[in-house]
Amino acid sequence: MESTKKTLNFYGVTISICGYEEIVTKLFCDFAFFSSNEKTTEDIKLNINLENPPYDKISGLIATMYKTDCIVYDDKDLRYVDYNKKCLCIYNKKDLSAELYSKDYDLLYEISYLFIHSRIGELLDLKGFHRIHSCAFSYNGFSYILMLPQGAGKSTFLFDLIKSDKIKIISDDTPVINSKGKILPFPIRIGLCNDIDTTDIKKEYIYNFKRRKFGDKKLLSYEYFKDKIENKHLPIKILYGQRIFSDCPKIKKTNKLIIFKELIKNCIIGYGLPQVLEYFLSCNIKDIFIKTYIVLLRTYSCIILLLKSKETYCFYLSNNKKENTKNFLTFFKGTNKNENN
Repeated sequence: MESTKKTLNFYGVTISICGYEEIVTKLFCDFAFFSSNEKTTEDIKLNINLENPPYDKISGLIATMYKTDCIVYDDKDLRYVDYNKKCLCIYNKKDLSAELYSKDYDLLYEISYLFIHSRIGELLDLKGFHRIHSCAFSYNGFSYILMLPQGAGKSTFLFDLIKSDKIKIISDDTPVINSKGKILPFPIRIGLCNDIDTTDIKKEYIYNFKRRKFGDKKLLSYEYFKDKIENKHLPIKILYGQRIFSDCPKIKKTNKLIIFKELIKNCIIGYGLPQVLEYFLSCNIKDIFIKTYIVLLRTYSCIILLLKSKETYCFYLSNNKKENTKNFLTFFKGTNKNENN
């Protein structure tokens, strides 16, 4: 099998990805913003093998965790995660290394992608960098965080929004906040529903993602919008979104307590974040203390973020995608102009 190695650096958390070249290269493109040429000791190591899983290694082991899509077996520091007899991950919890095996290309890519998110997410938490399940972008001198339920259209809205020259991307799904209440960019490829019209985009920027649970998606490559990344620390406005069965969207101010409740779900608990329980939970006393510490760190950062936020709003998104974009740009063009005067 062809083999290659790439290194990524997520705000001080490094991961090396090696193994089957096509998937390694694809993952490197997904996370290209974090590409690194620095020679340093990796925090996490992932080796990807397009091969039949070595199930003889888990013979006789008793299952310790059950999920709808996988069964987990533990043997001291080693955790074996079996994805329905189609993919096997051998994860060393001590040195944070993993071997992934499958003959199913799409499944191997998906599990590799989720593994990276899960492992770098926990190490980032311990360093004081926390992901929010939301999209984030800048517009007219402000950064915006928009929290929406999973499947409610964050990426679709952002895709329409970035057609404006005044919009810059922070993240389509997981912006990062730190303990000082600042937003840091976490731009990766943007996932779009198959019914989204992308005919005006060159084919080289669009590729397919076959998912086990949520169906296929089109992915918009990072290369397409890499020149539209917001790196400045701007004043922050936070919105949470709700769908309204109407063609007329609207935006209303709301209080910070309501926004904090949304942050509890989307950051502190992390509902919607790719935490991946089979790697995130170890089910021992030490792990309970670590996870409790992470919750405290996330809570503190969310409180600081709220205290520093300029305004908080509720955004009622309609059935009309173009009107949602138009309403947002018009509404905040006016409020930003008034605030800057």
